[in-house]
Amino acid sequence: MGVRIKYKTKLDITKDMLKNISKVNGKKVEVGCFNGEHAWLAGIHEFGCTITPKKSRYLTVPVSPKAAGKKAADFSDLFIVQADSGEKFLARVRKGRDIELLFWLAKSVKIPERSFLRAGHDEYINEVIKKAEKLLSLVIGGNMSDQQYLDTLGQMLSGKIKKYARDLSDPPNTSAASETKGSSNPLKDTGSMINGISWRTK
Repeated sequence: MGVRIKYKTKLDITKDMLKNISKVNGKKVEVGCFNGEHAWLAGIHEFGCTITPKKSRYLTVPVSPKAAGKKAADFSDLFIVQADSGEKFLARVRKGRDIELLFWLAKSVKIPERSFLRAGHDEYINEVIKKAEKLLSLVIGGNMSDQQYLDTLGQMLSGKIKKYARDLSDPPNTSAASETKGSSNPLKDTGSMINGISWRTK
């Protein structure tokens, strides 16, 4: 002899689950430097470029911490000196009659490619994807909105790329640039560009 029990529930969350997941479908997160000077500087480092002067004969490249962030016009006592190699510099006389080099006069400066956005993405994307897969269940279950989901992933990836940029050491700064900036990391100067790495959702 057997007993049959029938159970019927009116709770059906399938429609809600499909609705929640549809809110994420087709949306994307972009990570990068999106604004003004940060975007311009990021593009230079990401792909490399050659900089040439537009209005003058030479670029004035700081070679001393005292010249960092300044222009040659900020100094009233500079004069040109030429090294044995033929390179020219703007210098001034210090106490004791020593010559202090402040700027290198360059006809052009080549910035090598130092990918940090693409390379940082490739380094950490699998980790972010795993996080995305775990969080997706919260979106499906209605415990996280689609915008919260996208912002969480954007914040995670941008943070990882910032770390990659801060740790970047190859190719390094030239010895003169390292002395001027106080670091061999080519992306570290004021830190504003790295801090400018952010995300946006579409």
